[in-house]
Amino acid sequence: MDAEVQKAVTGLDEARDRLREEVTAPLRAARSRFPEADEHHLLGSLAALVESLQELAAVAVERRSTHSTSWPAESARVHLDDAAALLREAEQRAKRNA
Repeated sequence: MDAEVQKAVTGLDEARDRLREEVTAPLRAARSRFPEADEHHLLGSLAALVESLQELAAVAVERRSTHSTSWPAESARVHLDDAAALLREAEQRAKRNA
């Protein structure tokens, strides 16, 4: 595998594992609702993460080598952009309700 691609894949794998271990698992284990005053912080952080994924997907679309991956990769990038926008909207609503 190309060294640049290997570094990116390894970094993504490590980030995914860290998120699961340090964020998802503890949140899932708690089982209680988030304090209403804090919910917008979590939604904002989640939106920022999805925005970062969208940026990464954009780079992948720009630098792809295989023509057949163009449509699915671009479609995923658009969906990530839409998801980030929805999370930002939820963040703003939660902030107003806090």
